[in-house]
Amino acid sequence: MLTQYDYETLDIKVWEPKIKECCDKENPDNPGGCDCCYDNWQVELKDVKVKYSQSEEKAKQLKDELTIISDRRDRLKKWYDELTTANELARKICDQLDVFLTQTGKVATNTDLAIQAIKTLYCMIRDFYMQVDLIKTKYDRLINCIKCLNNPAFGAGQGIMKCLEEYGKKTDAVIATRDELVKQLMAVIAIACRINSNIAPAFGLTTGLAGWKTAFNCDVACDDTTEPPCPPPAGHGATGKAAAKPQPQEEEPDSCLGACVLAPILQFPICKDPYYQCVDDQYKADKKAAEDLNKELLKENKKKEALLACKQSLESAIKEVDPRNRCK
Repeated sequence: MLTQYDYETLDIKVWEPKIKECCDKENPDNPGGCDCCYDNWQVELKDVKVKYSQSEEKAKQLKDELTIISDRRDRLKKWYDELTTANELARKICDQLDVFLTQTGKVATNTDLAIQAIKTLYCMIRDFYMQVDLIKTKYDRLINCIKCLNNPAFGAGQGIMKCLEEYGKKTDAVIATRDELVKQLMAVIAIACRINSNIAPAFGLTTGLAGWKTAFNCDVACDDTTEPPCPPPAGHGATGKAAAKPQPQEEEPDSCLGACVLAPILQFPICKDPYYQCVDDQYKADKKAAEDLNKELLKENKKKEALLACKQSLESAIKEVDPRNRCK
């Protein structure tokens, strides 16, 4: 059937002026040409470049924010661990204070009983020497009576006189020990009273240890839900006198740490201090925020890479069909 028709071969030179005229009308800086794909690709390239720039800027901002949040999260974790260690050490101090108070209580009781016993012993010794003095008086009277009799049978160093003289010497020896013994007893009483006064529960070391135990709030357990948390110190809470005065330092609205983040005044036990819980809450919040930012950054990076690939593909395609090169 093809042989039934006669085909006329068109001279290509007929179309060259039209093609050249089409190319000459285009802006040399931004040629469109007669290729509609080229024009569409140019429009798409501009749109992709804008989206890529936006995505690149957003990814940069997300990365910077992630760096800041991650840094604060790590610092809060370290600070929270240090607060936990401090709380554990405070609990150990409370345990040692309990041991010291128990021992000082025993020592105070023992010294009080020792003082009473020494006073009783002193009374017994004093009564003993009073009896010795009475014996000495009677002995002196007996010797005087014997001397007044002037009886040769009672000669010195003979018979019963020898026994009496030995008895008198022993009595004098016993009396001679009184002053030294009483002096030692008084020294023992003074030492016992000094120990008791420095340790007794009403004052002294026991009072100091009890004061430290109160300062550490050792009777409050961390897992005690019936005990209210420590009140914020004056000037750092809503009820403090200095709280009404405006602070020049700006508070971070999204953080419970507030303006006192760098200089907290901790209350014991630390585990019940609102600041301790606040640091933990802020750490958890920053941890979650960092995880969310990381996911968002990963998603944005994927979007940016896809836009970059699209941008590079359009640039390569436009370069291939660029009329400035094709119409030469």
